[in-house]
Amino acid sequence: MLKSILFPLANRLLLQPFGRVSRGMTLGTRAVVRDADGRILVVRQSYTNGWIFPGGGVDRGEAPVTAVKREVMEETGVRVKGDVVVHGLFSNHANFPGDYIAVYIANDFEDGTWTPSLEITERAFMQPADIAKDCSAAMRRRLEELAGKRTVSEIW
Repeated sequence: MLKSILFPLANRLLLQPFGRVSRGMTLGTRAVVRDADGRILVVRQSYTNGWIFPGGGVDRGEAPVTAVKREVMEETGVRVKGDVVVHGLFSNHANFPGDYIAVYIANDFEDGTWTPSLEITERAFMQPADIAKDCSAAMRRRLEELAGKRTVSEIW
């Protein structure tokens, strides 16, 4: 119980700010993993509200595509196979100066075993309309872009 409270707090108050201050620029990745029924893989993080695409930071010397595949596997147990397509590169400067997020689309994957962790408390394949009911404004914009209801923005 104590771990489930302390990790999100330490991550939000110490780890993320330190990472952003110690680097001039940060690059994160997110993956839109879609199944044959059009459902999208989403996760709930212990330190944010709502559903979000799986993903995370790109390590120094790591290619963004490698990072997004690694992060999806670590967070969800899903192995992205084959090529991914870039959906967009987004500026997250309003939330964290110097932060960018690359979003990739992956339609070829293999589901694996998954258990909740201190960081990822839930994962699900959901229809976009259901995700939009409980996600951030940035996620809603990405869902609208993917549905062709808005042009791809440069702002997260």
